[in-house]
Amino acid sequence: MGYTIDKSLYENDPYIYIRIGTLRSFSDQYFSGVTYFKVANPFYKGSGSNAGDTKYYELISNESTDGSVSEYTGSFRINNDAYADSKNLSPSAYRMDYVAPFDTEKNQNKALKKETKSIKKDYVKGDSKSFYVQNLETNEFSSISATLLYSGAHANVWVNNNDITEDEAALLGKEFDNKIYRSDVDNFGMPSDVDQNGKVNILCYNIQDGFSGSGGYVAGYFSPRDLYHYSYSNESEIFYIDTYPLMGMSATKDVSQAYSTLAHEFQHMINFNQKVFVQGLTDTDTWMDEGLSMAAEQIYTGAPLNDRIDYYNEDADITKGHSLLYWDYAGDTLANYSLSYLFMEYLKAQCGQGNTIYKELISDPHTDYQAVQNIIHKYIDPNLSFGQFMTDFRAALVLKEDTGLYGFKGDTAFDGLKVKTYSGSSIHIKGGGAIVKALSSKDDFQVPSDKGDDVTYTLLEKGDAGAVTSLSKPSVQTVGDNDTVVTGTADPNVTVKVAVSGKEIGSNSTDSNGSFSVSIPKQKAGTELHVHTEDSKGNQSEETVVTVQDKTAPAVPTVGEVSDTSTAVTGTTEAGAKVTVKSGSNILGTATADHTGAFKVTIAKQKAGTKLVVYAEDAAG
Repeated sequence: MGYTIDKSLYENDPYIYIRIGTLRSFSDQYFSGVTYFKVANPFYKGSGSNAGDTKYYELISNESTDGSVSEYTGSFRINNDAYADSKNLSPSAYRMDYVAPFDTEKNQNKALKKETKSIKKDYVKGDSKSFYVQNLETNEFSSISATLLYSGAHANVWVNNNDITEDEAALLGKEFDNKIYRSDVDNFGMPSDVDQNGKVNILCYNIQDGFSGSGGYVAGYFSPRDLYHYSYSNESEIFYIDTYPLMGMSATKDVSQAYSTLAHEFQHMINFNQKVFVQGLTDTDTWMDEGLSMAAEQIYTGAPLNDRIDYYNEDADITKGHSLLYWDYAGDTLANYSLSYLFMEYLKAQCGQGNTIYKELISDPHTDYQAVQNIIHKYIDPNLSFGQFMTDFRAALVLKEDTGLYGFKGDTAFDGLKVKTYSGSSIHIKGGGAIVKALSSKDDFQVPSDKGDDVTYTLLEKGDAGAVTSLSKPSVQTVGDNDTVVTGTADPNVTVKVAVSGKEIGSNSTDSNGSFSVSIPKQKAGTELHVHTEDSKGNQSEETVVTVQDKTAPAVPTVGEVSDTSTAVTGTTEAGAKVTVKSGSNILGTATADHTGAFKVTIAKQKAGTKLVVYAEDAAG
């Protein structure tokens, strides 16, 4: 294995952070297993004032919730810019999507949601029909023909121009039916069904987006106009999924490259239904809606979106204060994707509620930052404003602390985030924007008097690189003597180890949400299981000790002969078990088996032909 990188990319970094992982195939978008290294850069010749080894930073943040208005940071002293910018990233890092703008308030009376019966015919595989599509470069509409190549429980897959085969369409449709649909519905809510057929149309064609062989491209889009009586509406739930370059730039296509895009677009459809049709509100702000769709991708794949992290690390506009809140359609849109993704994962980590936070966010009666602020007040701090939380988020991107507001609660997926330092002397930044300056010492921290009213200055002190990571004590579910797995929750992306009497009997990794399932051999009741976690640096959490519970019922009792003159029932069962003798619903008597398992239950004489029920119950019930 070998890999070559340009030295200039890291010439100002004393350390290089390497992520290494395994893929199931060359076409996979995400690693199925991953670990991290911190390596000294042999070509680094800095004096110690660069961002890679700086201890103090000045975070300058515009805490305004209005992402369209810029404010002046004030003049500050020029320091260093330790980063060369590159766009030498994998093609999947340039994926974008599109939610076509539509005035829902103006057209609310045209919503197809108001229909009470089906307005569409049932299509069968092999049928062809015309669809309206939009040229995303010119915004012009046209009509294309597509053939139905797959029809399943939740999806109809339509293909234009034979771009993919029937078998490939079936792979796409089955992935949606069997995995993506349930993943999104469980975590975000139900979609609409304006055509009353219970299905989503997936139209596969070469989306016209101006792609010319490199750079950003639209992998798929969702258009709310399709849910209304309106010009160029397809009057159904429909996604538009790209076949070039998303599925490949040659005649051979890989439809698996579209799976995460389907999860992404489906969240948009669910979000629109929940906010506009169910709650009667307007569309969710773009930065939130896109962040939730990338959360849908991560839930579906079970892995962090490393392409978004990579783009964050290499992007120059984020270094210059790119706003979280202002969606820059005409500029560096990919920077918005990275920031929205990281913000949603930060919010999830800080709230400590796992993926349930996303459905709760959608259920909030606001479609803007106030929905996030309500979540913050409920789970983090009732006195913390959204503006302050945005500043804390930017600090977390720099410090990556394992506890508190300045980090991702120890999730190692974000360890590779670079500190992006700005080198200019002043700048205007929009609400939700921020820049970072490297300082030589605390004494260099200054707050200029000519800064904007919403602009804040925060001194950040980075801890020692070798500081011990604080890992949470794992939470473990009850384990019975018939169980072959240990389940529970811990920090995300760490190794969970289970031991008995100092001997390891099983291990596995937590997923991106912190859930784990470790296979073990069956253990006897009363056995103590010692469970702890380890991160990639070898740091260990405190142990959780779980005692294996008795879940095994006693063997069926062996019962001696009983006659109509008998005044006792005798036999054998598990030692110490309680034995009960019943006739119908009446308990005739009970007794406890001795240490050998022998028992004798005194009863009244019973008539011949009476049926006696005898059972044993152990101490665990």
